[in-house]
Amino acid sequence: MSIASNIRLFFDELFASRLTERLQEDLLRLREDMEQRLSDKDKIIAALRSEKAEMQAKMTSYELTLMPQSSKVGADYIRNQVKPAKPNFGIDFSSPPPVSRWQAVVDAHEAELAAEEKAEREAQVTTAA
Repeated sequence: MSIASNIRLFFDELFASRLTERLQEDLLRLREDMEQRLSDKDKIIAALRSEKAEMQAKMTSYELTLMPQSSKVGADYIRNQVKPAKPNFGIDFSSPPPVSRWQAVVDAHEAELAAEEKAEREAQVTTAA
């Protein structure tokens, strides 16, 4: 072998190894990029599925709200549904609410003021007579 062929062989080995290393790095980058895109695709699909479920829930609520008001079929459907029983809370709302401590203090103060005003009026009536 000549010196020129040795030099050529040396450079081929030198650059070929760099080329192989570069190609391996590119391949690794491409694989990572593909995995990232696949994970992004899965995230987007999951987000779209949850959005679809939300939209279906809204649509169902709209159908149950608007359908009975806008069509005879919807009104018949709602009329045939079992109506829930009226709740019984066990509290008589016709009686006045219980008096709080603050309200009791205010009422006592107002009663004292009213008694003082009445005493002053009586004192004025007795002094005037």
